[in-house]
Amino acid sequence: MSVRALPRATLAGRTASRSLEALGFDGLSALCRSSAARHPPDAAGALDPRLALPIAYSEARASRLAESYDDCAVCANRTCPAADIALLPGDDLAWLTPNLYPILLPREAEGRALEAAPFQGLPLHGLHLVHWSSLRHDGGLVGADADTAAALLAQLARAEDFLLHHAGADYPRSGCGPDGLPHRGHAGLIKNRGRRVGGSVEHDHQQLLLSNQPFAEPPLSRGLRAALLAGATPALDVDDIDGLARTLVPPFMRRPLHAFVVPAGADAGWLHHLDGRVLDACALALARLTHAVSAAMVAAGQEPAWNVVCLAGEGCGPVFELRAFTQPLGGYEHLGLYLCEERPATSAARLRESLPR
Repeated sequence: MSVRALPRATLAGRTASRSLEALGFDGLSALCRSSAARHPPDAAGALDPRLALPIAYSEARASRLAESYDDCAVCANRTCPAADIALLPGDDLAWLTPNLYPILLPREAEGRALEAAPFQGLPLHGLHLVHWSSLRHDGGLVGADADTAAALLAQLARAEDFLLHHAGADYPRSGCGPDGLPHRGHAGLIKNRGRRVGGSVEHDHQQLLLSNQPFAEPPLSRGLRAALLAGATPALDVDDIDGLARTLVPPFMRRPLHAFVVPAGADAGWLHHLDGRVLDACALALARLTHAVSAAMVAAGQEPAWNVVCLAGEGCGPVFELRAFTQPLGGYEHLGLYLCEERPATSAARLRESLPR
């Protein structure tokens, strides 16, 4: 049986630019607006005051789950035009596109709000990109070899760098890098697998969002790296990549198979600030961990469903957190008292056994 894939020539025919740098920030913004013309989000959101939690609204996104896994939208060339392309080992490609169903959209060039109606609520705008990590339907980051994983994470780090350093004055200052150059906006990197956790497309991918509003979670993660390493024990260790990236289950595990990838060294802030060797090690650790959690869930009779988030920003991280959907949220957990149906050491052992050999 032939392997499903997007032909290289087809991708070339829908390429707006081979690099973000050549396209430019204004060009990328225009591409995102035009690509989402049929599925725009609302121009304004809300703010839950309890954790300064920003909330975006998009009724259009509800229809994205109608796509069938039997008919891959990527292989069938129903995604947005490519804005950046990277060559992978084995003559494969990875590419960035606007999200067809974005959470946020950039403001119009002249600065008007996206909607004509008077503004109500929290002003939200930004760029929402998808990173497709293989032409092949069975390729991608999950279980990837070291060189492929490194190339994928390097492209994402470069895109993060580009967004934070090229965003305009309508994005707030958000610190600066070691070179002293200012950052604007807030970048968030995630990876989903499974429809139960928002993964509407099975073809392997990651997502990168630039927002004018800060995310609620990363500031809460300051000091997390040190706490994870201080609480680590051999029973909680899952994987180690040359002492440069350590995978472990936290002693404060909320859900079975909950795990972190912790880069070596001091907190670097953003992904693109990591030393190249550490970044490559994190990439391989993520490839191995995402394979392991999927395999462990299948072995337990569960459909793989998990999220990976990169907790990054000035003063924290980056630290990668994998949250597996292995247990529903209970009532008391909405009050802040969590109950986990497995011990951390048991989950760590299951993940170790499921790592690719």
